[in-house]
Amino acid sequence: MRAWLNDLAIGVRLAVGGGRTPMARFLLSTLGIAIAVAVLLLASSVSTVVHARDSRAAAGMADSRQIEGVAPTTYMPASTQWHEIEVLELFVAGTGPNSPVPRGIPRLPAADEIYVSPALAATLADPDNGLLRERFPQRIAGVIDADTIVDPRQHLLYGGIGALQPESPMLVYAFGNAPVFEHDMDPGLLLLLLLGTVALLVPVFIFLAASTRIAGAERDRRLSALRLVGADGRQVRRIAAAETLVSACAGLVLGWALFLGGRELATGVTLMGISVPPQDIRPIWWLAVLVVLAIPALALSTAQFALRGTIIEPLGVVRRAKPVRRRISWRLAVVALGVVLLLWRGGVGAGYQLWAYAIAAGATLLLLGVPILLPWVVERAVGRLRGGPTSWQLAIRRLQLDSGTSARVVGGVAVVLAGAIALQSLLLSEATHYQVPTQIETLDRSLMSVYVEQGGTPRAREALAPVPGVTVASDPRRLTTWSADGVELGMLVVADCDYLVLAFDLRDCADGQVFRDRDARVQEFPAAGSRVRVDTGADHTFAQASEFAVPTTARPLPATQFDYQVRPGDLIVTAGALPGGRALPAAPDNLKVRFDPADRDAPERVRNALQPLRWLTSTWTSTHSAPLTRNQDSYLTIRRGLLIGSVFTLLLAGVSLLVLALEHIRERRRPLAVLAAGGVPGGVLARSLLWQIAVPIGLGAVVAVVTGVGLASLVIGETLGPMVVDWSGVVVMTGAAAGLGVLVSVLTLPFLRSATRLNSLRTE
Repeated sequence: MRAWLNDLAIGVRLAVGGGRTPMARFLLSTLGIAIAVAVLLLASSVSTVVHARDSRAAAGMADSRQIEGVAPTTYMPASTQWHEIEVLELFVAGTGPNSPVPRGIPRLPAADEIYVSPALAATLADPDNGLLRERFPQRIAGVIDADTIVDPRQHLLYGGIGALQPESPMLVYAFGNAPVFEHDMDPGLLLLLLLGTVALLVPVFIFLAASTRIAGAERDRRLSALRLVGADGRQVRRIAAAETLVSACAGLVLGWALFLGGRELATGVTLMGISVPPQDIRPIWWLAVLVVLAIPALALSTAQFALRGTIIEPLGVVRRAKPVRRRISWRLAVVALGVVLLLWRGGVGAGYQLWAYAIAAGATLLLLGVPILLPWVVERAVGRLRGGPTSWQLAIRRLQLDSGTSARVVGGVAVVLAGAIALQSLLLSEATHYQVPTQIETLDRSLMSVYVEQGGTPRAREALAPVPGVTVASDPRRLTTWSADGVELGMLVVADCDYLVLAFDLRDCADGQVFRDRDARVQEFPAAGSRVRVDTGADHTFAQASEFAVPTTARPLPATQFDYQVRPGDLIVTAGALPGGRALPAAPDNLKVRFDPADRDAPERVRNALQPLRWLTSTWTSTHSAPLTRNQDSYLTIRRGLLIGSVFTLLLAGVSLLVLALEHIRERRRPLAVLAAGGVPGGVLARSLLWQIAVPIGLGAVVAVVTGVGLASLVIGETLGPMVVDWSGVVVMTGAAAGLGVLVSVLTLPFLRSATRLNSLRTE
C-alpha cells in the first residue's frame, strides 16, 4: 500500500508540481475537461427543462369540466402582436364568489384592470412603446408570478372582459391540469431524437478524450524516462492514472462551476424563440452521477490506452523516434460493425422502437470511426509529401513525425461536421415523411389580413376608418354554381370595387361590372354565354339559387397579385351584377388592409384600432399553416431542440479546438524558439502552424462528408422515403469548419510570438 501511495504521489507531483510548464499543462487539460463536463450537464438537463415547461403550461390550462358547487369563470382567449412579439390575452370574469382564479394572480381582474407577465410589463414600461400602451389603457393591477409563466420572455396578460361581451365564451370551473407526458413515441421521431443526441454528444466525448491527452507526447517521454530508471509497467500505469485523475477531478469541479454559473445567465438568452428560467436547468440526478463517474473513468481509460507504446518501447519514445505506423485493421472493424448494425436494423421493421435503437447504435460506431480513422488517414496522406514553401515543409515534417496530436485536435470538428451532414439529410427526409407545412410570408408586406366574425364587418370598417394611410377591402366570396338540372359545377367569384382597386388598381371600377381573369392556358369558367344557377341564399342550396346569364364580354383583369383569391379563368362579378340584385347573406369576412410599408408603426395603429373588438377580429401578416398533427408538432420540437444543441456543440468545438491548439504551441515552444533563433521569420512559423491545422481539417472534412452522406443513406434507406442531401448546406458547413480552423490559427498568433522568445530556449 505504501508503494501504491508513493506512486500516486509522484503522479500528482508530475501533474501540478515543477514550475510553470506542468501548471500550464494542468490548466489547459482542466479547462478542456471542464467545458465538456458543462455541456454534458446541460444535455442531461434537457428532459427536466421540457417537463418543467409542460408542467407550467398544464398548470395554466383552463378546465371546462363542470364541478358541482363552483361558480364558473367566464374565459375568453385572444391574441395580438407588437411588431415581432406575440401577446397572449386571456380575458376573465367571475360569475360568483368562488369562481376559480388563474394561477399566478391573486384575484380576478376588474373590467378596467389587467395583470401582465414580467416581460410584458417591461415592454409596456419602455417609453418607445407608446402605441402598445395605448392598446392596453387598463390599469395594471399587478405582475403575474414568474413561476407560472411558461417562458420568461412570454408576453401574457389577464384582463377583465369589460363591456364587449363575447357571444360564446368558455365557462371554466378550474385552472390547471396534470401534465401529460407521452411515453410511446413514433419510431421515426425516436430515431430522429436518438441520432440527434448521438450527433451532438459524440463530439463532446471526443473533445473530452482529447483534453485528457493534452501534452501526451511530453507525458509519454516523462513516463518512459521513469521506465528507464527502473519503474515497472504497473508503477508507470499508477503514476499515469494519478496524473490523469488530478486534471479529471479538477475539470469536473470547474465544469460544475461553469454549469451552475452559466445557467444563471439563461434568462437573458433566447435561442430559436425559446428562453428558459435558471431553476429549470437541472440535470437528472442519475445522469449527473453518471457524468461524475464517467469523466474520471474515460480519462483513465484514455490514458491507459495511450501507454501501450510507452511501456513496450520506452527507449523509442525517449529518443523521439518516428512512431510505428498505425494499423488500419481494428479501425476498419469499428466502422464495419457500425455498418452491419445499420444494415441489420435490429432485424425488425420501421414500426418498432428496437429498429430505432439499432440504427442509433450503428450511427454511434460510424461517427466514432471518424476520429479513429483520421490519424491513419493523415499519416498516410502526408507520408509521401515532399517539397514546397518553407512553411509547408515545416508543417508536413511535423505531421509526419506526430500526426496523432493534430488529428486529435481536429477529430472532434470532423465528427461535428459528419453528424451535421447526416442530421440535415435526415431532417429533410423526415419533413417530407411527416408532411410538415412551412409558413410562407405574404407576397406584399404592405398588406395585413383581418379575419372578422360574422356580423362584425361594419364595426371593423368603422374602427379602421379613422386610421390614417390605410385602405380597407373585403376579400372576394366564392359562390357555388349549378347547371339547370342541379349538377354542381364550380365557384363564381364575387368581389367589391374596393378589393379590385386594392388588388388590381382598377380605379374606374363600378358596381354591376363583370371581369375575367384571362389565361389562354386554362378553360374559362363559367363559359361565356352559358346560363348557370348561382347560390345567393343563406342555406347554400340549389333551391335558393338564381339563374345567371354569363355575359359574352367581360373586362380583362391585369396580372393577379393574390393567386389564392382569384385564379386564372375565373369570372369576377360585383354585387350589382348578381341576378335580381339580391344582397349576399352575412358571413365571416376577411378584410385586406393596405398601408405604407415604410411606416413601421402602421400595422400597430391598425391593431390598436381593432383592439376594442378583441375576439370579433384577428389579424396576421403571413399565411398560417394548417393545424399540426401530434407527430408534426413533435418533429418541429425535436428539430428546434437539435438546432439549439448544435449551437452549443459548435461553440464547444471552437473553444476546444483553441485549447488544444494552444497546448500544441506550448508543447513545441522550444523547437519553435530554436527555429526563430536560427533566423526563421515569424510569418513562416505562423503559416506552418496554419498548415498543421488546415491539412488535417481538409482531410477530416473529406472523411466527414463521406461518413455523413454514407450514414444518411444507410439510415434513410428505403424506409424513410427518398434521400435528400442539401449540398449547398454541406458546402456551407464544410466552409464553416475550415473557417473555424483559420480563426483558431489567428487567435493563437499572440501565443506563438510568446513561444518564440529566446527565454523559451531554457530547459528545466
